[in-house]
Amino acid sequence: MFFDKVAADKTQLGFDYQDLVCLEYLIDLRPGEKVGLEFLDDIHHERIDNGKTLIQVKHSVNNGSALTNRDIDLWKTLYNWSNTIAELDSTDIKFIFFTNKIITEKGGFLHLINSENFDIHAIADSIDKIKSDLDKKEASKTPGKKENPIKKYVDFIHGESNPKKEALFGKISFVFTTENIFERLTRRIEYFSISKSQSTDALNQLIGVFNRKKYESIKSGNKVIINYDTFRNSFQFDRIIKISQDRKIDFSRYYQFKNVSTINPKDGIFARQLSDIGISQEDITEHAIEYAATSMFIQKLMLEGEFSDVENYSINEEIFHGWKALHCSLYDQGETRNNEQHNSIARNCFRRTGNMSVTIANSSLSRAMVVGKSIELSDISRIGWRKDWKELYGSK
Repeated sequence: MFFDKVAADKTQLGFDYQDLVCLEYLIDLRPGEKVGLEFLDDIHHERIDNGKTLIQVKHSVNNGSALTNRDIDLWKTLYNWSNTIAELDSTDIKFIFFTNKIITEKGGFLHLINSENFDIHAIADSIDKIKSDLDKKEASKTPGKKENPIKKYVDFIHGESNPKKEALFGKISFVFTTENIFERLTRRIEYFSISKSQSTDALNQLIGVFNRKKYESIKSGNKVIINYDTFRNSFQFDRIIKISQDRKIDFSRYYQFKNVSTINPKDGIFARQLSDIGISQEDITEHAIEYAATSMFIQKLMLEGEFSDVENYSINEEIFHGWKALHCSLYDQGETRNNEQHNSIARNCFRRTGNMSVTIANSSLSRAMVVGKSIELSDISRIGWRKDWKELYGSK
């Protein structure tokens, strides 16, 4: 009974590891995406492109344990995935075998399916050899002796047609990671501009909420399928991140960069947009400097670890949605019977967008930075000032 309990504890570690890998995918989740646990596979990821990634997670408590060419977990997974392709009838499925084991040093089957140089004929030949060897060993056994448990899975994969083998093995990738899972997770949390001193506490809070929500979901008879908004709100990820951000960003340092400009005020989509609505060349030059200084300052903050891509994305989204509401409102109310009226509304839209209040990481952006950011978005044709800006300058 004691040894049975030890074995059960090791099995539970595998489930715990699976939950932690699930958190890795949840932290990286983008709007419109979902992650499921123990539904289509150990973990599945419904991507923004409407495709699905199925992740099989295999954990070993032994450091340095290797995944071999005849690992039963591997062959059982291949069997399940092969049936999944037929059942889901999807051409946009990806499979990931995620393990904390290392890859075997022996060549052959596993190295072939993990190779960037995909060769279905070499893979099929390798399967033939494994099946032939298993058949010989089974034939030499004394009657009544138990069959090797991987044989039924090897036989099934071997019996699939080459097109079906290609459909399966062409979608598989492996993640071999011996790095501590908690270190990977804290590093992901630090990506949200959380200091190293706060990231472990934030992770512990997140694991606690995740376990409670998972328990409640399963107890209620529901599948554990989590979308972006649910993770950010119900799973309290946004709140945990906000509480853990123990500093304010000193955006006043922006003005140190005002004398440096690498952006040409006579070139670029932003300059054309401003010129076409009647903004003077002198003002365009000043706005170009604000654009360049904002870009350089944010890049410096990122290099210093004081700012993240997520926060930069949040600024862009806040300005975009503020501009969108303002743009629609101004053109719903104003008349554009002639070009002069049209440009007057466009100039009003530009100036009011630059006056918007934008706050990130408990700190407010200066007006010059808001202008610089709005100029940046106009330069990549994401926003514009005229009603017909998309037709004139394109959109992204």
